Amino acid sequence: MAEQGPIPASAEAGFVFSMSQPENPFIADPYFQRALAAYLPEDILAEVVPAFTRFAEATISPQVKEWNLNAERQQPFVEKHNVWGARHDVDRLVTSEGWRALRKWGAEEGTVAIGYETRYGKYNRIVQHAKNYLFSPVSGLTGCPLSMTDGTARLLRSQLPGLPASHPFHETYDRLTARTGSWTSGQWMTERPGGSDVQNTETWARYAPLSSKTEGEHGALDQGDYLVSGFKFFSSATDADVTMLLAKTESGKLSAFLAPLTRTVAAAEDGGGGGTGKVVTNGVRIHRLKNKFGTKQLPTAELELKDMRAHLVGPVDRGVATISHLLNVTRAWAFVSSIAAMRRGLGISKQFAANRTVFGYPLWALPLHLRTLADIEVRVRGFTQLGFFTVSLMSFTENGFPESGTLKASPPLPDPGEAATVVLRALTAAAKAVTSKNAVVTMQECMEALGGVGYMDDPDEPENVARALRDISVNAIWEGTTNVLSSEFVRHVLNRNHLEHINSWLSKAIDGVGNRDYREALQASWGNLYGRLRKNKDYIFDVLSVGRSVMFSFSWIVVGVLLAWDAQRDGDELAGEVARRCILNGEGGLREWLLPDVGVPSAAARFDESKERAKWDCRLVWGKELPDFAPFGQRIPLGSKM
Repeated sequence: MAEQGPIPASAEAGFVFSMSQPENPFIADPYFQRALAAYLPEDILAEVVPAFTRFAEATISPQVKEWNLNAERQQPFVEKHNVWGARHDVDRLVTSEGWRALRKWGAEEGTVAIGYETRYGKYNRIVQHAKNYLFSPVSGLTGCPLSMTDGTARLLRSQLPGLPASHPFHETYDRLTARTGSWTSGQWMTERPGGSDVQNTETWARYAPLSSKTEGEHGALDQGDYLVSGFKFFSSATDADVTMLLAKTESGKLSAFLAPLTRTVAAAEDGGGGGTGKVVTNGVRIHRLKNKFGTKQLPTAELELKDMRAHLVGPVDRGVATISHLLNVTRAWAFVSSIAAMRRGLGISKQFAANRTVFGYPLWALPLHLRTLADIEVRVRGFTQLGFFTVSLMSFTENGFPESGTLKASPPLPDPGEAATVVLRALTAAAKAVTSKNAVVTMQECMEALGGVGYMDDPDEPENVARALRDISVNAIWEGTTNVLSSEFVRHVLNRNHLEHINSWLSKAIDGVGNRDYREALQASWGNLYGRLRKNKDYIFDVLSVGRSVMFSFSWIVVGVLLAWDAQRDGDELAGEVARRCILNGEGGLREWLLPDVGVPSAAARFDESKERAKWDCRLVWGKELPDFAPFGQRIPLGSKM
């Protein structure tokens, strides 16, 4: 009998790669746990760690995966007319079961509510965004309306002390911050004349109070004193219950308004008989849904508003100042989701590398691939510090600063009061911009790390890095593009005495860095940046022309300070290696955007391409020592032995 030759592969037979089951994302993320241990006191940490472990396990459950796949497969659409051609009383925005379930799950888990509950006191924003860090990668983009809900709740909370108990904002706030039976809020600002240039708004509000109201002086939520008409070009919470929006009053200046999307009328008022209440649109009509590059699960629409009855929020003609509370909140959601996306992408890349064999050797141990993963790890660690430092400052400015000794090692916070507010505003703009920009670059690197499969966009694949790249790209645009935020950052820093507040805080923080090489490198960079800003304080347009480099340079210095603090608080060797690479070598994802005299590699920098560097790479990425067989780069030479 003739000997059978090699069996060729076929469509159904031969090698088929398979990914291992994903690990619990909280347990598999030791640096996130380390960050929480730095920013939370021991009693709160002991309470939330088991809760986060259980929640993280739910994020990789079959149910949550199915909700996400359903939201991707069944994208939203609009039904405007019935079978006879009559317009529905309310345009019917049809979203998937998965989308609705994910949003409900997120609300019930407290992704908004934790920020307003008293359980964690001064630390509630830190706990809230730690949970959102775990929720965001599997949220199906429901984090977008939830973030706007959070922003509206924060804005209303600032207004409630001056309003009577009968005002409908009290009930609205309660519903927005509830875990069950909760409402969501939109945030409709963008119009055709310009995105962030809201002064060109073509939406107008006319003062036209009702002659009688059902519930006291201010009436019900759908009985506001203004009628708003105009056209909103982007609305990403089209299926919300209420919305915040900007409109011009008769003065031609912007005011902020809150309005429900529907209102209840008597049937007789709508042309029917009897007095039964009927829900109709509150002057909102969907012109069309947007066809976007990503975030396809999320319904984004163009909306026509015609006599939308709304309540004024804050002082008349002070709309931009009024919504400033909202911007800090929504930008925090953006940068936390960007950091979480980078970590998620790196996790998928590691999962692939752990199971892939190349040239007969494990991909995870090849130093060139390992270097790529380590570069991402350094980047993610720096942005994790930047993000959660900013969130902690937000939490403390809202709820009070912690007493001395509450934390094992206090982070380098600014002084409470005006200084903290000034620094927070600068950090939220900078953190949102630099993390979102880097998330796009990082996710592309993660996609490339999977080879051709990473480029596949299969809606039924839960580990779809291509979709993740499409979706995370929006964070560099919404709530301000990189250049818009750079301009805002420069204007804020050079306004009044803000630069001196920032200098006082950052200089003190740098002086507290124990490592001499780190401290001198950071002092040199901040000295150059501060000197440039102080010299050109009266020439703002000169600074605006390099605004992006200014903001990224500031961010690099802050990240360096935080990584140095993280390393020295307990002497952790891995934290020290990350700090060294960032501060002395200028690594960490920001180098290409810095000013030429900021982040320059120090005289103490080491660009060691030897096996020693690969060993540190392996410790950073895998938490273990590099195998002896892997010091050769991407392609191991023929004849080498394991």
